[in-house]
Amino acid sequence: MINGLERVPVLNRALINEEHYFQSLLEQAFDKELLNGGDIERSQYECLSLLAKKIERHTIGESSSVRVETAQSIMESILFTVSLWLKTFKNPDDALAELLTEGIDAIYQKGRIQIDTMLAAAKELHQKLELIETNNVFYRATLQDAIAGFFKLYRPDYAAHEIHITADYPLFNPLPNLLGIEFICAYLEAAAYENQFCSYFSANDIHRLLCGYEKDYEDMPINIYEQVVLTAIGCILTKAELYGLRISDAIYLQRLFLPMSRQEITKIIDQAAQELVHRLQCPQGLAKYIKSSVPLLANVIDAAARINRLDRVFYLPSR
Repeated sequence: MINGLERVPVLNRALINEEHYFQSLLEQAFDKELLNGGDIERSQYECLSLLAKKIERHTIGESSSVRVETAQSIMESILFTVSLWLKTFKNPDDALAELLTEGIDAIYQKGRIQIDTMLAAAKELHQKLELIETNNVFYRATLQDAIAGFFKLYRPDYAAHEIHITADYPLFNPLPNLLGIEFICAYLEAAAYENQFCSYFSANDIHRLLCGYEKDYEDMPINIYEQVVLTAIGCILTKAELYGLRISDAIYLQRLFLPMSRQEITKIIDQAAQELVHRLQCPQGLAKYIKSSVPLLANVIDAAARINRLDRVFYLPSR
C-alpha cells in the first residue's frame, strides 16, 4: 500500500503461462516495454552460461559436449527451476524486479532450494496419504506405486521438469499445466482432499456404489470421488441417509434436473454442497475443494441431462 492506495501491477499474472513461466514473463515484460532487446539477450546469455556449467558437471569435466537432446533437457530443467522461484512472487512485477536485480544464476540457486523444500513436503504428504480400500487398479497403482517411483527417478539437478510417471488415476478437479515436482505436489494435494472426503464413507458402501455404476469399475480409470460426492449430494437432495450412499429416489433427481438450465443446476448443487460440508463438518481445505468442484459437478449433470442419461449420474448401488 502506498498512501493508502494499492499498487496496480503492470504485468498480468493471469496471462502468464504457468508451465513456462520464466519465458512467458519475459515475453509479457518485453511487450509492456519493461524490458528491451538487450535485457532479453542478457538473460539468454546467463542461461547459456549456466547451461555450460551444468553440462561440465554432468560430464564430470571430461567433455564440453553432450547430445543435443541432453543439452535441451538440462536447459528445460534450468528454466523450470528459475520459473519455480519467480512464481513465489504473487505480483509478477516483483518477480521481474528480482530477475533484473539478482540474475539467472542466483535465482536458479533459490529455485533449486525451493525444489528441495517441495520435494520434502511431497514425500511427507505421500507418506501420510491414507488410501481408501478399493480394488480399482488405477487408484493404487498411481497413488502408491507410481508416486513412489517418481521420487526414485526424479533428478532435480538435470531434469527438474520431468515427471517420469503416468498419473493414470484421474482426479476430478483439473490441474493446471504443471511439470516436475510442481505437478506432483498439486496432484498429491488434490488426491489427499478426494481421499479425505471418501473416508467419511465405508469402503463397502463405496464398492457397492461403484458396482452400481459399472460392475467392472476395478479395471476402469474412474474417479471415485466424483461418484461419491455426486451420490452424497443426491442423498442430501432426496433427504436420504447420508452415510449409506443410497439415494432414496433417483427418478426424482432425474426429473428434477432434466428441464433445468446450467445456471439453475449450479445453484442447486452449490446449496446442496454447502449442506453436505456442514453435515460432514469438513475442515476448511476440504470444504474449499468441494466448493471448487461445484461447477464441474453441474457440468456433469447438465451434459447427462442433454442426452437424457441422468441415470448414469444418479443411480442405485448394487445390492
